[in-house]
Amino acid sequence: MNKTELLIIGAGPAGYQAALHAARLGHQVVLAEKDQIGGTCLNRGCVPTKSLLEQAHQWAVSRQKADVQAMRQREQQTVQKLREGIAQLLQSSRVQLIPEQVSIADAHHVCSTQGCWQADHILIATGSAVALPPIEGIEQALTSDDVLRMEQPLPQSVILIGAGVIGMELADLYLDLGVQVTILEAADRCLSMADRQISQSLQMIFKRRGATMIFNARVMRIENHRVEYEVGGQTAVIQAEAVVVATGRRPVLPECEVRLKTDQGRLVISETMQTSVPSIYAAGDAASTIQLAHYASAQAIAAVDHMFGVKNQTDLKTVPSCVYTHPQAAWVGLQQQQAHELGIPLLTGKASTLSNARAQIDQAPRGFVRLLADGRNRQLIGGMIVGDHACEWISTISLAIAQHLTVDQCRAVIFPHPSWSETLQEALLDFDGLAIHTISTRR
Repeated sequence: MNKTELLIIGAGPAGYQAALHAARLGHQVVLAEKDQIGGTCLNRGCVPTKSLLEQAHQWAVSRQKADVQAMRQREQQTVQKLREGIAQLLQSSRVQLIPEQVSIADAHHVCSTQGCWQADHILIATGSAVALPPIEGIEQALTSDDVLRMEQPLPQSVILIGAGVIGMELADLYLDLGVQVTILEAADRCLSMADRQISQSLQMIFKRRGATMIFNARVMRIENHRVEYEVGGQTAVIQAEAVVVATGRRPVLPECEVRLKTDQGRLVISETMQTSVPSIYAAGDAASTIQLAHYASAQAIAAVDHMFGVKNQTDLKTVPSCVYTHPQAAWVGLQQQQAHELGIPLLTGKASTLSNARAQIDQAPRGFVRLLADGRNRQLIGGMIVGDHACEWISTISLAIAQHLTVDQCRAVIFPHPSWSETLQEALLDFDGLAIHTISTRR
């Protein structure tokens, strides 16, 4: 029988990064993947979506008709290059790859058609799949996977069901490609997991770009590109050339002969990423309600550190969320409502990008930065950004929160000019009414 110190199931961001991390620590690693290295994120999710979003936006700015086939080709080239790079890293790190489906036989054994492996530790990183809501005729709708394949001609009009992160990014893509977009959302706003100020800002911008957004909508039926829905007791029907469902994802678990504790389809794990069987760990979408690739990777590396007695340095409670629309939106830490519920007295600092030189150079739509600090000690506890490159500089706020920095400590930094991050500097100064590029109301 084959033996290894760690066997990982799933080679998405969580799985392959855990494998490389364990190998760097000097341990034997076997990595099982039934599909393609990189998982959903690289092959059917994060990377393809962002490639198409960026290309579509470039075409929109140029005011030329987009070459969809060229977009698809470039996106595939990007994915292939990254996938080959990961494969080389795994090979150079002597990670053994099992290119097929495996099942967990017991607490220390995993089997496939090639045979069985005995492992000191097992890590489940099997990710998630598209979730379809119980709507009559839902099988007639396209999913995000279908959209990204771009195998069908670009529709003139589309109905998007769902205004979460996936739905808003797909709406952005279609709008930049000149498609008429209608969004149906069950909640009272888009991005219901984000602060209302972010939702309101993006709703205003998307409506200006031509999107129709219908909230509090309960979709009842889909038939021949016609969608019947109900709002406030009133039923209506709309029609488009395509219907796309973007209502989230569900956990995917491996075949397992060991009974592992689950909750709503997800594996239940401890703070050390251990399942109800201590030798079996789990990370990412298979075990987390936070379905983000960077969080999955952080969990997986934390799991490896715990297995091998290494102190993990990552703050797993400070998790940035990003939406790669135009403009982008990002947030991290506590939101205002959450802070109120915890009884935390708040200080706020905010700034608009309207007076930001970099924003004016880029001719970008108006955005903002809003920061929250604990009124008792002035430590930063939350922040949000709407604006170009928000998903890049949200990490500055994440770092401040994770390190428990105060407003005053953050002000010690000199921000480069001209840069988007200067708006963050303005927001820090605004805590005390000292923002430079804001009309003062102080007497």
